[in-house]
Amino acid sequence: MNDEDRISQAREDARRKYAESQEPPKKKEPRDWQAIIDEQAAQIDINTLPGKGKPLNLNRNPYADEADELANSLLKNAGFTLPWIEDSRKIDAELAAARAKLVRARDEYHEMRDAQICAGHQWVEGSWQAALREFRQAVENINRQIRDFNLKAPNVNVHKFVIRVDEELARLGVSDA
Repeated sequence: MNDEDRISQAREDARRKYAESQEPPKKKEPRDWQAIIDEQAAQIDINTLPGKGKPLNLNRNPYADEADELANSLLKNAGFTLPWIEDSRKIDAELAAARAKLVRARDEYHEMRDAQICAGHQWVEGSWQAALREFRQAVENINRQIRDFNLKAPNVNVHKFVIRVDEELARLGVSDA
């Protein structure tokens, strides 16, 4: 085969490939969705589904958009929630833990201060001051989280106020001195 024959053969191959690419695509067979659903349902063990035996919650929020409510209810039933709601719960839990820790430290301080053995010892006052410092640091961290939360929250009505240490101490009946 000489060069001209090879060139004409290459041209012919290129024309054939181009003509094949211009043909309309072959139609795919329609999918049998019911068969796919039945196949997947057969693989599910009904006895292990979460919420088995519990009644469905059919209460609906009259103020929510239907599409949003469906998505939110699916997430809620699956045990998930929106990230900003999780952040709110975390902030509330951390604040409650910091308050409880300060109350325990206050009670221990009063008990030790009033005991005759420890009365006037510097370590009693030092441990109380350390507990106050730790509470202030915890509140500072929580306030940072609150500021971040307020940026994420979709509505002003769910925003949180920053925590004021002096008000917290007064509410818990703790003197700052």
